[in-house]
Amino acid sequence: MFRKITPWVLFLFTHLTLAPHFGFAQQRQATRIAVLDLRGEGVTNSEAKTLTERLRSRLVNTGAFIVLEREQMNEILTEQGFQQSGCVSDECLVEIGRMVGVQQMVGGSIGKIGQTYTLDLRIIDVETGRILRTVSEDYRGSADGLLGVLEVAAQKIAGKTPAQRPKRVVTHEKSGSSAWWWIGGGVLLAAGAAAALLLGGKSTPPASDTGSDLPDASGIWPPPSN
Repeated sequence: MFRKITPWVLFLFTHLTLAPHFGFAQQRQATRIAVLDLRGEGVTNSEAKTLTERLRSRLVNTGAFIVLEREQMNEILTEQGFQQSGCVSDECLVEIGRMVGVQQMVGGSIGKIGQTYTLDLRIIDVETGRILRTVSEDYRGSADGLLGVLEVAAQKIAGKTPAQRPKRVVTHEKSGSSAWWWIGGGVLLAAGAAAALLLGGKSTPPASDTGSDLPDASGIWPPPSN
């Protein structure tokens, strides 16, 4: 009986003791990053901050990064007396990354041109200052669809292939003259169909018969009796 129990005891012991180490090893492989608030161009600052928070959570979900929280990053920068407003250059991102102690920094912008939203991101290695990857996404539709765009962008920043791309909603507008052309064409088609029905339904009169069924020369029917 002891021999039958021993393999299960060894299995449980190995699983319980080594599993945490495997999880810790996987966590160590994740890269420590920080995300600077996206610059808003054509969108409000509130919208840009909200989208930045969603980007942070999506980057965490990729499993490739350990993302520094915004409050912690702001606290460190405040202690250092650093103003992150106006920080748009790669050198500035590297400087912030060194201050907060991360390996890579993510920065970029979210803008709107007409009915199209544009998202531009880049991830920079803090040690070398080299841009590792850039991502650009365009989306036309309601602002709600940007959440799906951020999902795709986060996967690309992590070097992964997105499972699916967000649906782009494109509206087509017709001018007044084009509408009248469509209406006129519809009227002509309807008139042609009606004419074809009338001509097809009209029967040809039968050939003349010289029998007694026809009226006499005077045009009176029935003919008068003598």
